[in-house]
Amino acid sequence: MIGPNGSGKTTLLRAVLGLVRPTSGSVTILGAAGRGLAGVRTMIGYVPQRRTLDPQFPISVRDAVVMGLYPTLGTFGRLTADDSGRVEKTLAAVGLIDSADHVAGHLSGGQQQRLLIARALVQEPRIMLLDEPTSAVDVATRSAIVDLVLRLHTERGLTTLYVTHDVDEVMPCVDKVLYINRTVRAFGSREQVLNRETLESLYGSRVVFAEDGGRRYVIVGDSHV
Repeated sequence: MIGPNGSGKTTLLRAVLGLVRPTSGSVTILGAAGRGLAGVRTMIGYVPQRRTLDPQFPISVRDAVVMGLYPTLGTFGRLTADDSGRVEKTLAAVGLIDSADHVAGHLSGGQQQRLLIARALVQEPRIMLLDEPTSAVDVATRSAIVDLVLRLHTERGLTTLYVTHDVDEVMPCVDKVLYINRTVRAFGSREQVLNRETLESLYGSRVVFAEDGGRRYVIVGDSHV
């Protein structure tokens, strides 16, 4: 999902999660709507925009991932052997198994983003929502996170909704693109949506496409996106 700042991207995610109520229209998830949504929202993993974790807060990486299980734990909130196994499996899947006992706030920016993904992934969702997961990280880390999300999407059969400002990072791998700006401006395949007309409307500037090594890039005005 793409759109300028203030276009409603995060609000749309919050509506899907049930955190805000639509003033019109309806939300349908996995065939459920209305009161039936409560039963399917546990099938949604959510990765919010990254916030730096407090290095003074004494929570381990493992315990931070366990927090993702809280909505599904039993009456007494105790982990079962199966729950513990899911936590270890998830830590391994995102590349944090060797950091499991470290203080979460001491992780690098890229590792903290992997931690947020793990916390959403541990509940074994069918749908994953990611709100600008590569913001405030360097180029190499950004590429690694995109590769991780794509691998999880493929291996686990996740329906993945990925919010981004950086068209280049997702152009090679997305199936569909939703462009919103207070309303739906365009929705379709990447070839249908990621064209000059749509992107010039999005960025408010002239757009040029370039290719290198078989990969397509977008150049906006005098700067590369």
